[in-house]
Amino acid sequence: MGFQMYVQNLDGTLAAGDENCFVFAWTALPRTLDAMNNFGMLAEQPVPCAPALSAYGLAVEDFQPGVQPDQATANRIAEYRAAYQAVLDGAEAQPTGIPIYKLANNDGFLVTVAEISAALTAYEAHPNVAIAEMPVGDPTWRHWTAFLRRAQTHGGFRTY
Repeated sequence: MGFQMYVQNLDGTLAAGDENCFVFAWTALPRTLDAMNNFGMLAEQPVPCAPALSAYGLAVEDFQPGVQPDQATANRIAEYRAAYQAVLDGAEAQPTGIPIYKLANNDGFLVTVAEISAALTAYEAHPNVAIAEMPVGDPTWRHWTAFLRRAQTHGGFRTY
């Protein structure tokens, strides 16, 4: 169990290949988040709320396997799914870093190219960046920053 990050292509599909996946164990992510915070790469934001099923006239039963909804219900399900996806894809216009909740939840939040760019800009401006990726200490860090740079050249990444 843990957190799996997948690079997303510009068209919204997940990029294929092992180099486009980064996995954190439950116990390893907090250490990386702490390092990211120390480098100024994270942004504090509240976790956005998913839309309520009731706002679309839906119930959990409408999503059960084998249920064949009528056309009106199918339309409401499609509207709900679009609203839910908008929450997962949401981002500030001028991000200052990666919102912590997007990394600490495995719900499929999109970490955008702009958020990655802001995080890497803060990281690269830090006075200790020159020694941060040396092969001493935690080897995860240099692989993580390489993954961030890769995701920045694509369409961001999602956390599952």
